[in-house]
Amino acid sequence: MTRRRGHRAAPLAALALALAAPASATPPGPVRTVSPAPGVEFAFAWIPPGTYARGSEPGEAGRDADEGPRHEVTLTRGFLLGVHEVTQAQWTAVMGRNPAVFRRGADAPRRPVESVSWDDCQRFLAALNRRDAGRFRLPTEAEWEYAARAGTTTRYPWGDDPAGHATHTHGWANSRSYAITHPVGTKAANVWGLHDLHGNVWEWCSDWYGPYAAGPQLDPTGPATGRERVFRGGSWYDFPPSLRSANRHRHAPGERYPAIGLRLVWEPEARP
Repeated sequence: MTRRRGHRAAPLAALALALAAPASATPPGPVRTVSPAPGVEFAFAWIPPGTYARGSEPGEAGRDADEGPRHEVTLTRGFLLGVHEVTQAQWTAVMGRNPAVFRRGADAPRRPVESVSWDDCQRFLAALNRRDAGRFRLPTEAEWEYAARAGTTTRYPWGDDPAGHATHTHGWANSRSYAITHPVGTKAANVWGLHDLHGNVWEWCSDWYGPYAAGPQLDPTGPATGRERVFRGGSWYDFPPSLRSANRHRHAPGERYPAIGLRLVWEPEARP
């Protein structure tokens, strides 16, 4: 997998005021768990609604052109996002087979599932959604970045980290990943209680890939059509600049790689 290089943004003062709202605090309430099938349990953290600055400024180190222009995004509804990436054990229990490349070793069931396409993820979600436990889906790209930033405006939620040295304290990235995935939750969570948003495996989002729309956005879901789907977060394969909160990547929905997995959103009261 290779890295790519290549509306007016809301006034900085307005963005600063918006970003001072609920996103700076840990989401209220305990982690919620659901068991949609025997032996399968998922944990979810509540992500409150709020406003943030999506994308990056031209001067951000490692920036790609499709990360701008930086613009205001408001999410009017909170959502429950998976505390961890979906694991090999969870995927296998639902789908009956394990597609992961990194499936050897005693800790393999707790590693994130990978080598799943966006289309594979839709089949996994459909299987979950037949089990009458609410609705499961992929996060939108806007939801993903909002949760990853968790109230921050820097390159990473732990700071700008220009040399990338601190990245290895917070996420599994090349060259400290030893060219393999690792059990979920072994790096520190962000302030919203989410692990591995940066590194370990990339995470598919629901959106078609496309340029950002002009101006402030309200609950954006991406283009109506497209040829490629978005994934976010960087992986064990990638160096620290790819783990930045603003970084975007995309592939055709049928493609599979051993560095791409998924994380779920759960809507307990919804039905497919």
